[in-house]
Amino acid sequence: MEKLELLAQRIDSLLQELTRLREENHHLREEGKRLREDLELGQMASDELQEKLNRELTVRSEAFSRVDALISRIQSALPMQENQQNG
Repeated sequence: MEKLELLAQRIDSLLQELTRLREENHHLREEGKRLREDLELGQMASDELQEKLNRELTVRSEAFSRVDALISRIQSALPMQENQQNG
């Protein structure tokens, strides 16, 4: 009978451990889910910032091109004005 009592205690202990492990597993799954959601939100924010940066770079590049074109027009007009003043 003593051995049956020890076996019963051991089974109770194992069942308690199983319950604890199931609860821990549940908490870990929930934490994993929250972390995945945070990661997805972070990725979305990163993608949005990258799009904004790309738009800004495009606008900046276009502005530089327009400034370069204006400078070229000014430079091409200057020699003509200097020749007219000298003539």
